[in-house]
Amino acid sequence: MTAGPYTRKSARSAAFHAIFLRVPAQIATLVGYVVLVRLLSETEFGVYSLFYAVLPVVGTLLSFGMEDTLRRYQPEYLRKGENRLAHWLTRRIGQLRLITTFLFLVIVFAFWNQIAPLFKIADYREHFMLFAVLLLSHFQCQLLSISLSAHLMQRYSVGVTAVFSIAKLAGYGVAFAVWDLDLWTAILADVVAYCVFFVGLKYAYLFKADHRRGTMSRFAPPEVKRLIRYATYYCFNDAGHLTLDTRKDNFFLAAYLDAASVGAYAFAINFDAMMTRVSPLILLDSVIQPLFVSLDYKHDSQRVHRYFSLLLTLSLLARLPIFAFVAVYHREIVEVVFGGRFLEYSYLLALVALFSLGAVISTSVTLVAQLEEKAQFILASKIFGILGVAASLILIPLVGVVGAVIASGTAILLKNLFIWWFVRDLARWTNAKAFVASATVIWTLFGLVAHQERTWLAAHPLLALIGGLGLLAVFVFVQVRVAFTPEHRAIIGNLFSGRERRILQLLGIA
Repeated sequence: MTAGPYTRKSARSAAFHAIFLRVPAQIATLVGYVVLVRLLSETEFGVYSLFYAVLPVVGTLLSFGMEDTLRRYQPEYLRKGENRLAHWLTRRIGQLRLITTFLFLVIVFAFWNQIAPLFKIADYREHFMLFAVLLLSHFQCQLLSISLSAHLMQRYSVGVTAVFSIAKLAGYGVAFAVWDLDLWTAILADVVAYCVFFVGLKYAYLFKADHRRGTMSRFAPPEVKRLIRYATYYCFNDAGHLTLDTRKDNFFLAAYLDAASVGAYAFAINFDAMMTRVSPLILLDSVIQPLFVSLDYKHDSQRVHRYFSLLLTLSLLARLPIFAFVAVYHREIVEVVFGGRFLEYSYLLALVALFSLGAVISTSVTLVAQLEEKAQFILASKIFGILGVAASLILIPLVGVVGAVIASGTAILLKNLFIWWFVRDLARWTNAKAFVASATVIWTLFGLVAHQERTWLAAHPLLALIGGLGLLAVFVFVQVRVAFTPEHRAIIGNLFSGRERRILQLLGIA
């Protein structure tokens, strides 16, 4: 059996491209987000966020398990050298996704006068018509990115994503300089960027990926049944995932409260999402996913234990510093970075960061469940999403935006623990006790020192923020030095065995 594109050399190259090309993408995304928050009115930002909440609605209710099936089986076919089958799967799924998205838009516009007033957006029909172009482009780009990543061609998938993020930011700049950055020009800039995104990904996939290799041009009947069975599970699973997507709360907030409340909630959720993207699991997700699901867990369970422990450790190394910093400096972040916009809701940043700690195991346990093809337990876990929706409907009228954060955060935590219970034999965190003990000491001490520093510089929020970042760097370095086991360092050292190894050794990572 051939390894296809999954060699140590190709994995190392993909990891480098995933990390270094995502840096400009993340910076451009963060700056673009700050620009939108500062320049759009609170109501316009709320409507903008509500439009983007439509993406998970289309992505989940009309998924038919497409994206998850592509993520699960394309790496398997590529490892076997059956690139033709992988390409066939990509084309068919792309066509089906385009049809379902178009039908959704037809229904929305046909019933706009009945749907829009429920969410107080009846006056924004023309804006949503422009946004429809973005919807059609978004899912095609998503599928192409998944396919390129399965080929370990992150130089193209992540590289074009970086161009996309920079194009959005440039569009905001042009709109601000030539006209005025409002809801219409912000959406227009996004649509233009998505068109650039699609053209770049399509070119890379058609002319850079290998589609000709392999001996099979169509699926055998047993394989078709296997794909349909997996896709069927994930069709219902994806529909259930909508109940756990925090963006669905935008619709409840719009219905119960107003667009400004949607903006405040989206502000906190989006800020946390961008901070989450610095996680190594997020930076390397397009590399980790195909490599992980290609493991032979039946004959090498110890290897899965080691990989799971490493992934969970990396997740917490990213999340704990974010929570500790935001918990202390949330007000200064809003004052300095966002110009005081949504200042009365700054505490939401800390609350969302706290609940995000409960989501750190999501990627790791889901990968293990996918590896064992236990989609039924991922599907069953969505019951907690339904409970979360019920909690949102009760809490939002009582405590407003805070109720949405508590309801969704608790539901996501319970969902992750439920999945872990059914894969716990493989999903073992081998260094749990040592990591938890050291992290508790380190970040409690950081909180005490940072709170004192913030008190001294209370009249100078910018200086307090700079001082806090300096403290954070020191404590992160200490945490990294004590977090990894010898097995973890060996895994990282084997992957990054070039000149970068010396730097990783100095940091205590390899």
